[in-house]
Amino acid sequence: MIDIVLPALDQRELTMASEDMARGPGDPQRNPPEPLAGRIVLGGPLSVPVTTEFVSEDPELKAFVASEAGAAVYHLLHLSLTCATQAPPGGSGAAPRSLPDLHTVNVDLTLSAEAGAAFPPVAWSMTPQQVTETVQATTNLQLGPQLAFVGHSRTTQRGRVCVEALRELRSDPGWEIRHTRTVPIGGGYRLAMVVRAPAGVVSRVAVGVGASVRRGHLLRRYREEIPDPLRLSVEL
Repeated sequence: MIDIVLPALDQRELTMASEDMARGPGDPQRNPPEPLAGRIVLGGPLSVPVTTEFVSEDPELKAFVASEAGAAVYHLLHLSLTCATQAPPGGSGAAPRSLPDLHTVNVDLTLSAEAGAAFPPVAWSMTPQQVTETVQATTNLQLGPQLAFVGHSRTTQRGRVCVEALRELRSDPGWEIRHTRTVPIGGGYRLAMVVRAPAGVVSRVAVGVGASVRRGHLLRRYREEIPDPLRLSVEL
């Protein structure tokens, strides 16, 4: 086991196009919905090759990486999301303005390798796997002496998933962040995975970010594909 210090990541503010259908030409409101801007900042992605030198402090990990070297290489991949719940002040002395809740945010990765690869790259391991909030529900039923139920009381606890890793050990992994009643989507999220890729060829990681925003009873969906997929290679 080794400790990993997550590096600082280059950040970009996303301007996400609506996935909702534009209205027909006979509709006076036929213009497509406005993009979602100023809500989500993506950090990274950034990759670090997992070489024997990288894991040299752990003999077991070093032996594992060395045993795989003829067939597979590993990369430590970092991303982050920062989600805003308030708009910045519009001017001097103006208070921040609350924004509609983000209902879900998805980070979707597509792993691919050059032609001739022995196998496709996959998400070998992902973190966080799952983050939950604990919800407690208490039931008290008393009534009266002739109608029974007296003395019955039960408290149960269950978890609601706030962040979940999806499709581990596949070439299309990702994470979903979900709004709950007590845990809204906001602040920073650090995401990391180990990618297992075929040795001897270049692999790439394409990133897309999706979001849904609830406005009353209406749910709007937005998405942005990040240009220039990240190149994964190991200099031997």
